[in-house]
Amino acid sequence: MKPAIKHIEGTHLTATDKRNILDCIEYLRTEDNHAQWLGRKGSKKQYCIAPDPETPNRYSVLIREAYTTDFGKVRERQSRHVIETRHVDPLPVADWSIAPGELF
Repeated sequence: MKPAIKHIEGTHLTATDKRNILDCIEYLRTEDNHAQWLGRKGSKKQYCIAPDPETPNRYSVLIREAYTTDFGKVRERQSRHVIETRHVDPLPVADWSIAPGELF
């Protein structure tokens, strides 16, 4: 079956965001340190993913996006999301989590 993401909480996630989050989860399987920002080369968005210790296949996701204002200043916008994956093996539980309302 095809891996899928169900958006539980937060603002809208694009299809590209969902694909990138699935890629990040697969990448984190090979890493010891799960507390890192991940993104595609050239993309203005980065993702930080933490597994929910109480619910398998549920993750907290922070999305950080760089943008330029009308005055040429580089700014950063962050949003917090909760997602649930289907047909994806869960990541091991991390020793840290993203608290509600917490942004880096």
